[in-house]
Amino acid sequence: MSILGLWECAEEEPESGSCHSELTYNDVEAAGAPSRPLDFPAPSVYRCTRVDLRARDHLSGNVHMLRDVIIRTGVDRCGRRSDVAYLSRKKLGKTTYGGLRLCVVLRRKPRSKVDFKESRQDAFEVRDFTEWESTDEKIVMKISEWRKIHSMRGRHLEDPIKEISTLQMLGDYHPHVQGAKEALQDDNNLYTIMPYLPGGDLYGRLVERDLPCPLGTILEEGNEFNGHVENRARFWFGQLLEAVCHLQKKGVCHRDISLENLLLDDHDNLVLIDPGLSLRVPYSDPRNYGCVSDVSCGGSRLLMKAQGQGGQLVYTPPEIINKADYVDAFALDMWAVGVVLFIMLVGRAPFEWAHPTDQRYEKMSSGDLKSLLKLLEIRMSPEATDLLQGFFHRDPRKRLTLAEVMNHPWVQGKEFATKTTIPAPPAQKKRSFTRQDLKGLEQSPNSSPSSFLRKSKVINMTQKRRLPPRPSCNRFKEGTRFNVASA
Repeated sequence: MSILGLWECAEEEPESGSCHSELTYNDVEAAGAPSRPLDFPAPSVYRCTRVDLRARDHLSGNVHMLRDVIIRTGVDRCGRRSDVAYLSRKKLGKTTYGGLRLCVVLRRKPRSKVDFKESRQDAFEVRDFTEWESTDEKIVMKISEWRKIHSMRGRHLEDPIKEISTLQMLGDYHPHVQGAKEALQDDNNLYTIMPYLPGGDLYGRLVERDLPCPLGTILEEGNEFNGHVENRARFWFGQLLEAVCHLQKKGVCHRDISLENLLLDDHDNLVLIDPGLSLRVPYSDPRNYGCVSDVSCGGSRLLMKAQGQGGQLVYTPPEIINKADYVDAFALDMWAVGVVLFIMLVGRAPFEWAHPTDQRYEKMSSGDLKSLLKLLEIRMSPEATDLLQGFFHRDPRKRLTLAEVMNHPWVQGKEFATKTTIPAPPAQKKRSFTRQDLKGLEQSPNSSPSSFLRKSKVINMTQKRRLPPRPSCNRFKEGTRFNVASA
């Protein structure tokens, strides 16, 4: 193809990032030469300070003296002071560079007319005015020490500064992707303010057996599946796909999608968190042939130089384990999405790692997932089996894209149109009894033809209702069903 032909094709490319969910590996490979990941834009971080202030409890009305309240100093670009402050209440856990703390949000009350009261000496004195008031809103503050950042940056995969850049690039408006409300700093620490998600992570929810039956199997009775487990998994899985779609529209590869990084809010909605290992995907520039740009230019994404393992080993695709030189960044996330779906449906990891020495992986990656599930006595719908097989091909060219996954019958809650059905038996003619047939029944007073037919019908009905015993749900030993590392 001539250079002019490439330019004409590039100019027809839509300006929206949603089209990239439809691109296959071959499309990305043909878009241009592979490139290294792009740099994230510089984050916006404001100065803050710790102060002591008086605040009124919005529930009781009592005024309290609060210490070590974190508040942004100075004014913003519009000349406004910060009307939000953060009071640390509880330590949630440790991080590589510091820790996580649960904070209560304080709001600055709008000052109205100054109240006066008349004293006994007929003078006026200003009434005490409380400028701050508590709220029901809670946030998570991620505290990173500058000392550790300077000593470990460049030698550790996680980078707090790049994480803030990613959070601000993704925004804080998507319901299933966690963003940063603001970023603050003082002389000692870097503070990342994020929404608080009280539902815990998805891994803990599955371990607690929130579903009415164990996750090791999907119940079956009379050849009809109990779809409650799949319906609950479909609800969360659909929200995960929306989160991944948002990342792809922003041109970001998460690289650490796992059950531990999927939190639930107070309404049981799923939220993807922790983009600390994310990469910014390179794109071709349709107006400058051979140049590299970002997703905003409307070009096609390019293959990216592999950056090594990101998250946990069980979620790592085979091209990273085999140390391929170039990878499709979005295919890395889609592999992890498939592992998450398998654990949601089955209750255990599909394999230990995507390497030929793992027998389960070898069987799945060769397209034989159906027989493996049968061997392990794991029952699930044929639609779910087909979807999982589309994730676990060794060759990334054969895997499903995000658009294909979102349009899959299982995600849409539909059944396969080509599902085989057993034809109904032909209708039998009504038998007419002759006197010769009734010979020998006349001696019994209860042996009329109608009673004989009623008796035969009752026998047939009782035979049809003899169902096989319900299979046991305890397919796996206790303690290993949810052990991802040792699956």
